Amino acid sequence: MLPAYGVVVGKFANYTTDQGQWFHVDLNINAGNVYQAAVDVNEPNGLFQYQIIDGLDISLFGPAWGMPDGWHALASNASSGAMDYARSPILQRPLGCLALIFGMWNAVTGGSVQAWTNVTGNEAGEALIAMVTGSTKLFAFGAPYTEGYGVHDVHCNQGDPPGPFQYLDGIWQDGCVFAQKTDGSLSVYMGKFSTQTLNTNNSGLPI
Repeated sequence: MLPAYGVVVGKFANYTTDQGQWFHVDLNINAGNVYQAAVDVNEPNGLFQYQIIDGLDISLFGPAWGMPDGWHALASNASSGAMDYARSPILQRPLGCLALIFGMWNAVTGGSVQAWTNVTGNEAGEALIAMVTGSTKLFAFGAPYTEGYGVHDVHCNQGDPPGPFQYLDGIWQDGCVFAQKTDGSLSVYMGKFSTQTLNTNNSGLPI
């Protein structure tokens, strides 16, 4: 599991890009102090996927909705306000009658009902920036920086294959960014590596 997890609540200020070992859009968030959210938008081998869901049901958001600006540590469980790509009700996009078909496919393949977009360039970063620009409030979920103000691991944190990252896997600890728009609607950005699966057990490990 991640050593710590939580959410930064505040207002979008601006952004920079970081093309280091991992490709990030660094969102600067006014939340008392200025917090940075290092949001993954690609990786060197092009094995990254993302999706943005608009028009979310705010009633399903959970306790984090009423939290004041700043950093808030969250327990990795269903009642704290933590997010889980496979388990959070707010992240399960309804697809009408097609949901039955995708649901059956999901049961067979271990995939997600939501459609993930494979990243080939900076389209995920551009989509994220478009989502947060002009927003009235941001919620950035992830692991806190060990120094300074900010969050990283703003991506899926479960379902890794055996290897150097699987020890960080767990449920109810996924990183994502929610943006409330001027019309009151709510959108979310989620990112994952294509090597990850959302068909996981109670330890966040692949089934």
